[in-house]
Amino acid sequence: MIAFGVVYNNARISLSERARELASLRVLGFTRGEVLRILLLELAILTLIAQPPGWLMGYGLAWVMKTNLAGELMRVRLVVEHSTYVIATSVVVLAAIVSAAVIRERIDRLDLVAVLKTRD
Repeated sequence: MIAFGVVYNNARISLSERARELASLRVLGFTRGEVLRILLLELAILTLIAQPPGWLMGYGLAWVMKTNLAGELMRVRLVVEHSTYVIATSVVVLAAIVSAAVIRERIDRLDLVAVLKTRD
């Protein structure tokens, strides 16, 4: 749920910041699919670039927890399997796909006239 919240919030903020530009592209003749592709390409690149730092931060957090939990009576080994990274990446990619579907509906309902009438 947290992964979906982070990815969806990022996509929604990106759409909100670029609503005027995307509406301008639609008025200039771009199709909904082309406008959606611009937004989703950014989402995909950010999602893929964020994976390796996320793996490193997750491993670091596990190491810190292991180190802080070590005591006289009990010690915990740090074992992170490759399947853990596969599952984590799959969850984030699935969250990005679901977010893309929700954002697509928002782009389809983008009111071109109202967006272009707003003044900055």
